[in-house]
Amino acid sequence: MSFLHLLSSRAEQRITIHCLNVSIWSFGQSQSSSPNAVKFRGWNGETLEPDVLEDTCWQRDGQWQRAVFLFRVNDASFLPVKHINNLPETALSSRYHLEVGPVCFL
Repeated sequence: MSFLHLLSSRAEQRITIHCLNVSIWSFGQSQSSSPNAVKFRGWNGETLEPDVLEDTCWQRDGQWQRAVFLFRVNDASFLPVKHINNLPETALSSRYHLEVGPVCFL
């Protein structure tokens, strides 16, 4: 990983969280994060702030929804995402699963 970090000046990664009846990022269409939003830590231990490309997880309508996060950094040592914290508790009628994309080192 150190070799890729040394050769790259920028990097990006996409993470999608598929959700069923559970909020991941926000409580409504506003796209601003809630106090209970997921938190991301990078390879170097720093907290990362994502670009939220889509978040429909606030809709609790019995249908699968998703939240799509894009991480673009000017220091490649921040990626890949190493920890995802504050994932919500689930009940019998709620679920989520993660789709972690590859890192593109530029």
